[in-house]
Amino acid sequence: MYSMLIVDDHKHLVESLAATVPWDDYGITRIHKAYNGKQALQLIMEQDVDILLTDIRMPEMSGLELIGAIRDRQLDIECILLTGYADFQYAKQAIELQAVNYLLKPVREEELLPSIRAITARLAERRAADARQERIAAEERRRIGHDLHDILGFTLTSTLMNLEAAKMLLASNREEGLDRLEQSSELLRGGMLTIRQAVRTVQQGGKESDLVETLRSFLADAERLTGVAVSASFETEAAAVDSSFAKTALHAVKEGVTNGLRHGGATRFLFRLQQDENGFKLSLWNDGRPYDGGSAPGIGLAAMRERVESWGGTVELSATNEPEGSLLQLTLPYRT
Repeated sequence: MYSMLIVDDHKHLVESLAATVPWDDYGITRIHKAYNGKQALQLIMEQDVDILLTDIRMPEMSGLELIGAIRDRQLDIECILLTGYADFQYAKQAIELQAVNYLLKPVREEELLPSIRAITARLAERRAADARQERIAAEERRRIGHDLHDILGFTLTSTLMNLEAAKMLLASNREEGLDRLEQSSELLRGGMLTIRQAVRTVQQGGKESDLVETLRSFLADAERLTGVAVSASFETEAAAVDSSFAKTALHAVKEGVTNGLRHGGATRFLFRLQQDENGFKLSLWNDGRPYDGGSAPGIGLAAMRERVESWGGTVELSATNEPEGSLLQLTLPYRT
């Protein structure tokens, strides 16, 4: 679990310390050995070392110089100094170099092991804290990746549709073709704005959003910028919810529209938002190719499901017969 380097120019002292102390009892599973300061520094640069136990007076490079070199390199190593001389200057320098302890030789186990126990306890706390920070960072990276996928997926799909339409229209109806190009520019500008808004939401955190207005605004933009028909029904009044909750609902609807356009070739969407004492129900139907359920869910659908389920909700995507198309249904528990 932890590694220790023992350094002394008297080889028999190094071998004795390495062999006689029950290091495993303190989680120290690897023991490195060196017989002068330069050799120790080279080993430190090549191996992971958590704890250094070093003599002070050694030829070529003293233990104090060794620890100084470690500090200069900003290496996170816990250091204990051993010496045969009760010299105040040594003790003073040991403190300045942030050594954990300063012990006189011959060192007894009852003097050394409490320091080792304290060091390994600190190392365990530090590793646990690092692991927590890594989990938080990994979750943040995954969330940002999902956000970018949702934002860019809709923006790029809609822009591509407009560019394809503009390419055909420019030959026959230049004015309408130019309108489509302007819509493409607007979509890209809107995508950049949405990304900046998402960043601000992360920075501010915890603020409320109006779920109805958030979804209504997006659906209106989707109809205007993609040219598809969107009918929306909101069976609730303005609903103030946590901004992260509103973002979960918005990204789910955005992913549903993007998939309907990109994979289903949809030309019409029907959206419905309902609210009861348990929370919200959202449904989004499109007239594109019915969902066959045969392929594994893509990144967007998997991210949507993960977000919704983090709120205790459910996601269901199915085909419909009358009328033919695909239906996305969400439940999102929430108490306002």
